[in-house]
Parts: sequence; C-alpha cells; structure tokens
Amino acid sequence: MTTHLRIGIFCPYDNHGDSHHAAIQAETDLVLKAEALGFDEAWISEHHFDAGSSSPSIFALLGFLAARTTRIRLGTAAVLLPFRPPIEVAEDIATIDILSGGRLDFGIARGGPFPEQNRNFAVSSDEARPRMLEALHLIQRLLTEDEVSHRGSYYHVDRLWLTPRPLQRPIPTWIASASEAALDDAATHGHGLMAGLTSTLDDIKRMLRSYRERNTGADARLVVSRFYCSAPTREAAIAEAAPFLQQFFDRRRQVSAGPRAWVSPTSIEGFLARSLIGSHDEVRSKLAELANAGPRSVLLLPTSIDAGRRCDLLATFRTHILAGRPGA
Repeated sequence: MTTHLRIGIFCPYDNHGDSHHAAIQAETDLVLKAEALGFDEAWISEHHFDAGSSSPSIFALLGFLAARTTRIRLGTAAVLLPFRPPIEVAEDIATIDILSGGRLDFGIARGGPFPEQNRNFAVSSDEARPRMLEALHLIQRLLTEDEVSHRGSYYHVDRLWLTPRPLQRPIPTWIASASEAALDDAATHGHGLMAGLTSTLDDIKRMLRSYRERNTGADARLVVSRFYCSAPTREAAIAEAAPFLQQFFDRRRQVSAGPRAWVSPTSIEGFLARSLIGSHDEVRSKLAELANAGPRSVLLLPTSIDAGRRCDLLATFRTHILAGRPGA
C-alpha cells in the first residue's frame, strides 16, 4: 500500500454487546474489507475468560481467515505462549502457514495483566515470561530442525520430529514485550517487536534504540497498533470514537482487576493523544509523525462501536489519509 510503511489492521474480536457470533462475523468482514482495499496485514488477538472478547481460539480463527483470504498476511497479536503447549502451537503454526500459502506472521506475548488467565491456566505471573521465552525457543527448533531434544525448566522433548513443516523458513516472529529479557531475546535471535495501542512515540523510539544497541544494524521490524477514526472535523471523529474507547478501557480494567472488583470509569483523554483520531488533516500529520519513529507496520483498530462503520473507516483511511498525503 505504501513503499515505506506497511499498513494493516488489528482485530481484537471485541463483543460490543450483540453476540459472539456477531463479533466474529464483524471482524471477518473487516479482514475481507482490508484485503479488498489493499491493506498489507491483519493481526488477530487472543483473550480468555472475558465476555467482551470472542477470540480465545486464535488458531481456529486464523484457519478460517486463511480460507477466506488470498493475499493479506495474517498475524497473531499475540499467542499467549505460557498458557499453551508449545508442541501444539508449533503444529498449529505450521498447518496455518500451509493453509494460508505462507502468509502467517507469528507474534507472541506473556499474557496479562489479567489474573483470571494466570489462575485458570495455573501459571503464575512470575513464571509467565520465562515460560514464554523457553516455549518460543522450543517452537523455533521444532519448526526448523529434523530432530529435537530439549530439557528445560518447563518443557521436555525427546527426539521429536515435527510434521508437517511450514512453508516459510523461518516463520517471521515477533515478541510483544518491552521487558529487558524479551528485548535481549528478540535482538539475539532476530525477532521483531510489537508495540501496543497505548505505547507512546517515546516508548516506540526507546524500544527501537534498545534493540539496536543489542544488535547493531539489525531491523527490529517493529509493528505498532493504533486506534483509528478520522472525520472532516476533530469533534466528529472524537464523538464516534469515544463510546468505543470508553467500553474498551473500562472492560480491560475490569478484567485486570478481577471479576468482582469495583472499577471506576476510565478517563480516555490521555489515550486520544496516542491514537490516530481526529480530522483527516490531523490524522495524516499523526501518521507521518508515527512513521518517522521507525516502525515497519502500523495496524489500525477502527474505533467505532458500529461494525459497518468500522469497515467504512478503512475506506476513509485509504481515500482521505493515504491518498491525501503530500506526494501520494
């Protein structure tokens, strides 16, 4: 879509109150719309034990999307590795890469801070990150080596040979974490980085700088997600985006606090500054500033509670934001 910056979408599979069936259909429609408009990537989230989210089964969703699409790359944003058996993850990754014709991007995360996930999967928050990194190393070996033996702190494998193998060698891999341990691992093994919806420009620059200090000259292939809503005026964009943002952050704070904890309403003002929300001119300016920070890809989360409008916003982005840039 653009020579210098890849544009994709981020699909959290949020249930905005209709039904999980409607939420899954809406995100499917969004991915199909993104492909039709020439967007480069669609990344799918994984969440558990949250009535407001419809994506605990990330690999089933990806297999379905692989069958419904032909060109757009499909990413995991992200597989919560501490909660999944790494052998099964490797098998699923290989299978979906085959089903998609080699279009899979593999992003991972430790999960959280959502205590119900740690409690129900019986993984403490302290061991989530080391489990994630050990699982990732094992998965990478299973996807590339003929025979794997591994005896680590959490996983044991004896002379295992994975079949089938993915089409891509290696599978492009990203880590969704800014921790020192994760940055060390990403830089050492050449994995990309993922920055979240609320990461500031300073956060992004810091992650890239830290990565390059660890691996001089390496490309961190940083992927960053952003809430997106543009309109002829800033006021109109904020009016459409505000209900979505309020619901999004209130629910995630509730999930973080626990099912019976009281949570006060979230102030969304600070998040607007970190989002691609505003007039068309303002969003073009924000996108240019974000691109200058150095990410490889920007993933848009269309910010409207109306599913049809979320598809419309992708068309608006192509027409008013990309086409409206100087020199476009």
